[in-house]
Parts: sequence; C-alpha cells; structure tokens
Amino acid sequence: MDTFTSNFRTLKTDHIDLWSIDPTQLSEQSITFLTSLLTTEEYEKLLKYKHKVAQHTALITRSLCRLVLSHYTNSSPIALQFVRNSQGKPALINNNNDIRFNLSHNNQLIIMAVCVGDEVGCDIENPLRKVNIPTITKRYFAAQEHQQLSKLTGMEQQQQFFRCWTLKEAFVKATGVGISLGLDTFYFSFTGIAPSDKSEASEYVANDIQQLSLKDNIAINFNSHYPLSKDAPWQFYHTSFKQQTMSICRSSKLNQTIVYRDATSLLGI
Repeated sequence: MDTFTSNFRTLKTDHIDLWSIDPTQLSEQSITFLTSLLTTEEYEKLLKYKHKVAQHTALITRSLCRLVLSHYTNSSPIALQFVRNSQGKPALINNNNDIRFNLSHNNQLIIMAVCVGDEVGCDIENPLRKVNIPTITKRYFAAQEHQQLSKLTGMEQQQQFFRCWTLKEAFVKATGVGISLGLDTFYFSFTGIAPSDKSEASEYVANDIQQLSLKDNIAINFNSHYPLSKDAPWQFYHTSFKQQTMSICRSSKLNQTIVYRDATSLLGI
C-alpha cells in the first residue's frame, strides 16, 4: 500500500494530484471521522438534504476536500476557510501557496484534482447513464458537435457523447465561469483516438500510483461568440476510470503529469 507522500513541495507546476474515493465503500468509523472534519454550517446544510444517498455523497465530498487540502497547507481540515466566486467555484482563503483544486462526484465515485498556480477542472459521468443525446446536443452543444454525434449510433454515440460532455464540464469549471460560459461557444476535435479505445487508467487499482501525462490529441476550438480569451494554453485529458468517464482540464504551457492517488489512505483508521 502506498504511503502518503504528496504535499506542497511535491506539487510542482507540471503536476496534478488526482485523488479518488468510492463513497459506497466506507466503514461507519470512516464516515464518523469524515463528519468530524465539517464545520457546523456545513453539517447543518447536509441535514437539509431530502435524499440520504445524495446527503452521504455530499458529506464525503466536502470532508474529502478539507482532508486533502490540509496536507498541502499544513492546516487542520476544519480550520480551512473557503470563498466562492460568482459562479460558485470554491477557492482557499489565505492561499499562500496558490493551491488550485476542483471536485466532481456522483454516487459511485468522488474525484479531486489538485495543482498549483493554474486553474484546473475535472468531471466524471457514468457512461451507461441513459440520456436523450440528440435533444441535449441540439439544445446545448456546439453545432459542430451535434452534427458529429448525429452521424454515430449506439454505444459509439454514447461513448463519444460522454467524452464531449465531461471535457466540456471540466473546461467550464476550470475557467471559473461554469456553464454560463455557454456549452455551444466551443467544441473539441480529436486525433488518434476512437470512441471505443480502451483507456490507460481503466485498470487502475487502489494501491497503485500511476503517473499519466495529459494527452495532446484533444484540441479545443472556439466559435465566434466565445466570450473569453482564446489564447490560454488549455490542456486536456480524457480516460475511463473506475467504470466512469473522466476528463481533466488545466491551463498551462508546461507538459502535465497526473498522479493518481487513493484517498482512503488519508483516513488513518
């Protein structure tokens, strides 16, 4: 089992730590420990959730955020303070080391990307989730993507849809603007990758740290009504991870390495 070695000194500008945890596989002892990391305000918000599964996932997500960031800041988890921008993206207060982070979750998996100095976004989706692809792409996606996806059928269309969807979500989260940016203002093109390709991370195991580089076969393209600068050096990574479709986005001119880390190693119980 890997020992925890990641901290601010190892988190270089060409490096992303990607933490993950399965919220369905935690013991009562672990849940009690994670609950103790929340502020009173956070805990009271959780009590307002009507659905127990969603409440549980939210609890683990918020606790994990505090627990992970405490190791990069040398602060106790509960002492960390956050501020949110106008679109709700959180950031650390008194962030002297310029730590950047982003989370994504569903009821089967929670991930958290951490880096320094550059904005980062991540997203996961269940690739088997039933969605009305033509309706969604026609209404929300760029015309180029809608046309591309309309030419596909079956599982090939499903895989390509979730590839585009997670890349879009990771990107808008990294910009800090969120979906108000408009999912139709940009689109992706791919080289050397097919919807049926097996991912490098699909065979990930919990006690293994894998170093994977962001790929250069995913390019972002901007339509004329894209409202932000088109010159930022965006980099993208897409993979299948623990039966989920996952994408990561970071703005950096440096070649990036992603280090996969098992968050259960932080529980210490």
